[in-house]
Amino acid sequence: MENELKPALIIGNGPSVDQLDPKIFDHFTTFGCNHICKKFPDWGRETDNVVITDSNRIREIGSAYKDYKGGLFIGDERYANPPVKRIREIIGRDFVPLRQLKKETLDRIPQIDGICWHKLLFSTVFHKLRFTFDFDRGLNFGYSVVTSAIQIAAIQGHKTILLTGVDSSYNSDKDYFKGMVGKIDFVNYDFIKNPRLFMEPVLALAQVYLEELGVRLIDCTPGGKLQFISKGSFATLPPFFKIDRDIKYPSPL
Repeated sequence: MENELKPALIIGNGPSVDQLDPKIFDHFTTFGCNHICKKFPDWGRETDNVVITDSNRIREIGSAYKDYKGGLFIGDERYANPPVKRIREIIGRDFVPLRQLKKETLDRIPQIDGICWHKLLFSTVFHKLRFTFDFDRGLNFGYSVVTSAIQIAAIQGHKTILLTGVDSSYNSDKDYFKGMVGKIDFVNYDFIKNPRLFMEPVLALAQVYLEELGVRLIDCTPGGKLQFISKGSFATLPPFFKIDRDIKYPSPL
């Protein structure tokens, strides 16, 4: 029941994270992404959960979450089933492995779940245009870790899911919150040219799927560039957020 009443807050790694007041965390169940642990000392607290789905970020992060006390969810964008043993050796602790949703034609062949696919085959093997909200069947990893975090929050029963730190634009190759630049080795230059081209179609589709579940998705990123997601901001009074621009889709006939 608590999950149904308490909104989820998904925190990306954009520069707007530096504007985030950690006092609001008391009012939400928090899901940090990737390198968010670099903010824990500044905030004086951890997020409730962390989600990672990029093999490059796993390598960069290493054992930074070894002593982390929250829920840790990890997938690998190259696999249907992540290489759990190898990832555990890197991060130094157990975690919840995230299965990635395969296309129906390949879903009947479990023998390929351990294959490490080349990036040029990702869109052939894995679904980017369908959501199941089922850990066993797999998550749509989209083109951003926040896509997986949204599905995890919905599966856990949250009826309101807020985004922040999802700036969806880059002013430089490594345009993240303060302290991140030296931690990032891999840069996807195609992605950073216009991240909305990759992220927004998947997130808009997720919004339609979430509507069927009675779940609201609201982007509360200050200055965020997403346009086709409901927009909001944080507030000082319950429910501690407000909707500034609501995207309404027509009800099915």
